[in-house]
Amino acid sequence: MERAQIDNLLKNSINYEEIVNKFFKNYPDAIWLKNKDLKIIGANEIYYKYFNKNNENFGKETAEIDSQIIQTGGNKVFSLRTPNRNRILSVAAIPFFKLEKLEYIVYIAKDVTEQEELKERFFINKYQLNALLENVPKLIYMKDLEGKYITGTKHSKDFFNTGFDYCHNVKINISELKVNNLYEDKFVTENNKHVSYEREICDTQGAPHWYKIYKAPINNYTGDVIGTLVMVNNIDAEKVLQAQRETFVASLGHDLKNPTLAQIRAIELLLKGDFGNIPTAQKDILEMVLDSCKYMKAMLSSLLATYRNEKGVVTLNYEEISLPDLTSECISEMIYLAKDKGISIDTVENARKPLLFGDKVQIKRVIMNLMSNGIKYAYKNSTIKIRIYNESDYTCFEFENNSPYIPPDKQEAIFARYVSFAEAHKELGIGLGLYTSKKIVDAHGGQIFVKSFEDERNIFGFKIPNTKNNICAAKTVTF
Repeated sequence: MERAQIDNLLKNSINYEEIVNKFFKNYPDAIWLKNKDLKIIGANEIYYKYFNKNNENFGKETAEIDSQIIQTGGNKVFSLRTPNRNRILSVAAIPFFKLEKLEYIVYIAKDVTEQEELKERFFINKYQLNALLENVPKLIYMKDLEGKYITGTKHSKDFFNTGFDYCHNVKINISELKVNNLYEDKFVTENNKHVSYEREICDTQGAPHWYKIYKAPINNYTGDVIGTLVMVNNIDAEKVLQAQRETFVASLGHDLKNPTLAQIRAIELLLKGDFGNIPTAQKDILEMVLDSCKYMKAMLSSLLATYRNEKGVVTLNYEEISLPDLTSECISEMIYLAKDKGISIDTVENARKPLLFGDKVQIKRVIMNLMSNGIKYAYKNSTIKIRIYNESDYTCFEFENNSPYIPPDKQEAIFARYVSFAEAHKELGIGLGLYTSKKIVDAHGGQIFVKSFEDERNIFGFKIPNTKNNICAAKTVTF
């Protein structure tokens, strides 16, 4: 309703209360009217939702505003809280004058509580974000679609512009970091996906440094990408620690090789009868020990070959492998470890095509790792069930044991590097067995998996293609 219409309506009215209620009864906003003495002479029903008629301050909520209106003679828009303080109103006050004297004031109030609370939350979130950006000792920043800096943590702008990593007192060659920025940013924004990678970047003095870089899309409320979030973290310390671990493992492997060779030679001489005749039962045990030592020798050779290569790459030698025969070989080497805990091993072969194509040493490594873990964590006097079967073009191996339940979040992490649950079970372990197994299976174009049930049954296994020239298989595996 226009101001002129309101004016004409009020001029022709005698009972203002009646006219306000008649014309504004179903109006969604609160309407009330004050006369020249600033007394309320009419209000609609919505008004009484916010203001109690019996309140002693009834009609006085806007006294200060009324004075300003009389002095200026103009309209006024202001915010007003209801007496119970739980609603916020946006009020427009419209004065009407006759011969320069105030006749009445019309108030129209809209409930804007939700908008004001949203605005307040926005400012709170903004202050919280600012506090976070000012105090987090990380290089985190946001860029727009043109690659321009928007905002970030305290020292991120210096890093973005000059390459100075304040957190680690390093000034990198920023041009090296920007070489692939355009391609990476384009991938993130066009595919609405994040990327994460590690990169070696030289500083301005030519010294190398390692950084882990994470980029993610920034979306608006409709889901459209409007920028890129970048997190850059120096991982020099992690790389040093990793190198120390690798050096230790390589040294240990080298030191173990000679005694392993001595064991093999000694057992071979025993089996040949050079030291006298050996009973058949003992001979069977010595043959199993010999097989185990030879497997250890092959593993140590593979380990040393890996660390002779700076990138930790092992070449895979593919051949046709009988999975049941390889499994039996592994069981014979692990049987006494199982017997020590009173564990029996049952094998079920249900594979019409039990062959697979892969590196025998590395596949045996996977089976031994899985069986070792299975026996280690299995309850005493329980049974381990091993199944070999086909699934499409895959030959599958899995074992089931009775051991503690593994929650879903742990299942996702169990194949990560240096993740081990041995400590919780008072065992010795560094968390490389399952990580290594996954790398080997992945390189063969296969899949490794774990399933855990709340009745304390756990299933670990893998499946590898049983077809030659598998297009997903790799020639090497990097650990």
